[in-house]
Amino acid sequence: MSDPRQPYGPDDPTQRYQRAPGPDEQPPGVVPTPEPAWEAAGAPPSQRAQLDVGRYWAGAAATVLVCALLGFAASVIFDEVFDIGLYAPDALGTGDDVSWAGAGALFALIAAVVLQLLVVVAPRARMFFGWLVALTTVILAVLPFTGDPDPLAGTMTALVWLVLGIAVYSMLSGVLGRTLVRPTAPPVPPVR
Repeated sequence: MSDPRQPYGPDDPTQRYQRAPGPDEQPPGVVPTPEPAWEAAGAPPSQRAQLDVGRYWAGAAATVLVCALLGFAASVIFDEVFDIGLYAPDALGTGDDVSWAGAGALFALIAAVVLQLLVVVAPRARMFFGWLVALTTVILAVLPFTGDPDPLAGTMTALVWLVLGIAVYSMLSGVLGRTLVRPTAPPVPPVR
């Protein structure tokens, strides 16, 4: 009670207005939130997001298997059921059904390796990975139309590549979301 104008001190309940906090003070009840360590500019490698490599490659292997089965199923469905001859990927030099299974598996395997490299070196790995898969899929889908192709076979071949590209991106993005481990931020000391 040193000041007769403020008998209760700075926390006087009879005062209508509270004093505004100064430029160096936090408002009461507000806890400062520091920038997460893994997003800080120049954060050391130990504080960046890390990939759980074992789980990642288990998911990548499942993606490779699914894409191989997608390629095989597409070849069987279009060649055998609808009697539309797909343009087989010639790089593998085997029968149509096996070459489509191998092409799907190879596409997924290369994409998995590229995604792991992007996680290590690129700041926004998923964005760059999406662009790389999309552009590769477009190139592979356009290739059947080079030369003098049958329009129906070229269109169905392009459709198979589009389905494979979508499958690769969606599955590997999901795997990355589950296997990318972000370090926890250090606890914030209480404000006194």
